[in-house]
Amino acid sequence: MSRPPEPSDAADASDADVERESDRSRPTAGARAVLASGILLGVVMLAVLLTDRRHMLAANFEVYRVAAEAALAGGDFYDVAPERFPEFYYLYPPITIVPFLPFAAVGRWSGFLVHTALEIALALVLAALIVRWIERHRPLAALDRALIAGFVVASIHSVPSLVYGQVNLRMALSVGVGLFLLERAVAADDSRLEGLAGVALGAAALLKVFPAAVGVWLLRLRAWLAVGAATATGLGGLALGAAVFGLDRTRTFFFEALLPRSDGEAFVGGLDPAAPYVTVRRPLSVFVDLEPTALSAVAAIVLLVPLAFVYAGPLETPIDRLVAAHATVLAVFVFFPSFPLYYVIAFATLLPLLYLLEDPAVRGLFLGGAGLANLAITAGTLEDVAAATPPAVGEPLLAIGTPLLTLATPMLVGCLLMLAGCMLYRCRRNGRPLE
Repeated sequence: MSRPPEPSDAADASDADVERESDRSRPTAGARAVLASGILLGVVMLAVLLTDRRHMLAANFEVYRVAAEAALAGGDFYDVAPERFPEFYYLYPPITIVPFLPFAAVGRWSGFLVHTALEIALALVLAALIVRWIERHRPLAALDRALIAGFVVASIHSVPSLVYGQVNLRMALSVGVGLFLLERAVAADDSRLEGLAGVALGAAALLKVFPAAVGVWLLRLRAWLAVGAATATGLGGLALGAAVFGLDRTRTFFFEALLPRSDGEAFVGGLDPAAPYVTVRRPLSVFVDLEPTALSAVAAIVLLVPLAFVYAGPLETPIDRLVAAHATVLAVFVFFPSFPLYYVIAFATLLPLLYLLEDPAVRGLFLGGAGLANLAITAGTLEDVAAATPPAVGEPLLAIGTPLLTLATPMLVGCLLMLAGCMLYRCRRNGRPLE
């Protein structure tokens, strides 16, 4: 028969309960800070875009709409540009023009409003998916659900896509659906869900091409059905585009729209500090003088080494797999010369981890990295700030900030910190369980 607890025992138990409760609350507080800062910066970004860059409102949407008009008229939709933006052309595979065809029948601004409403609706679906993903492991307060929705729709990462009329949020949703279904398929050993996951990821790659590199994660999981479904979706979409719009359009897509977008020459001799790209090729181009193909190879090696480390060992728990999936998305994002607004592809893995990681050191790297990633700053941003401040402030700011931003932007540093957090998680996981 056990003895009744002494007062000191009860005090010790109470202290332990308080400590555990405090440890559970820390991920929530940190996640809220990251999400709130992203939303606040999104509001600032919206104000800047609607004042200093209001001429860019609906820029991408106009490209889609003009291309749709050309497609309906039987013309070459890769060879037309909006009157306001004669330098902008349609750049996606032929079949992707189909969802934009209805916009040819409506006015520019009414169509833009409908397009924006659709993107917001899709973003809210992604937010709901993320909330469901998190709540499979822990409950969320109403404030956290609101912050997640606000971050997905209105953070500094999402606002530019909405203002320009881009389609990055639907791409982010496709990636999120694919990864969510893949996790469910692995956990339940469900081949049907695995196939649907491949279709979703293939759809994301068909739209923007570079998400195809997320297929590395499918290979690590040996999710062969997902690999096949993703490949079939991509190739099937290209074949359908060729059948509907002709081989010439597909040929134009590859040789005039896709291949010239590598931007490799921009890195020769060091990337311009004002260039917006978020990529490990930025610091590499400063340290080593390589031609574009060699620079791409070095960047791949630099990222594959930590990714291989994260992939090493068993992936037994949902958090194990979520960390590895996030490492994959980060590596894909910073390998290519990515624009900051493509960071939305990381939402589906980033936001759950902000709430689910509990190891203090790992969580610290993730929170610090995610917070830095909210700072979409380049040397061009610094020049704008310096121009709006007195010379006594602006000149030292440029003198100190420009060399730093030549080497790396805060968003790149933040992504690399999170990748380091993924590596630390794997290191700790190999040593002891991480709940």
